[in-house]
Amino acid sequence: MRRQQGFSLIELLVVLAIAGLMTGLAVAGFGNSQASVDQALQRLASETRAQAALARHAGQLRGLRWNGQRPEFVRREDNGWVVEAAALGDWPKGLRPDWPAGPQPRLLFTPHGWAQPGNVHWRWADGSQQWAWSRDGRLQVVVAP
Repeated sequence: MRRQQGFSLIELLVVLAIAGLMTGLAVAGFGNSQASVDQALQRLASETRAQAALARHAGQLRGLRWNGQRPEFVRREDNGWVVEAAALGDWPKGLRPDWPAGPQPRLLFTPHGWAQPGNVHWRWADGSQQWAWSRDGRLQVVVAP
């Protein structure tokens, strides 16, 4: 019986193919993560503008709050806040604002515009984005490195 002294060419090629496939999947996964964050923040900014417009046109008090897992839009009804359905899609893990979770909205939209000017930082592992809004209803989004 012959004793083998190393790996065959086929065995080396199989190992290299597997390593290349795993590397490609890892790189694609990191790229999708950033795209997912960007898309989530774009959807949120769009829905925020829509909720502010609804508050102005319907004469309602509306807001945006953080529930600890994801942002949610609320509408003032009687003496409490009612959660509004919003098409935000899946919320990326690790994407959080710089304010704590709570029952009160952080951003408040009134029939006259935003309740007060302010800003919020959205943070995730690879970056952040700052939102600044003025009382007249303009929302400015600035991407930070």
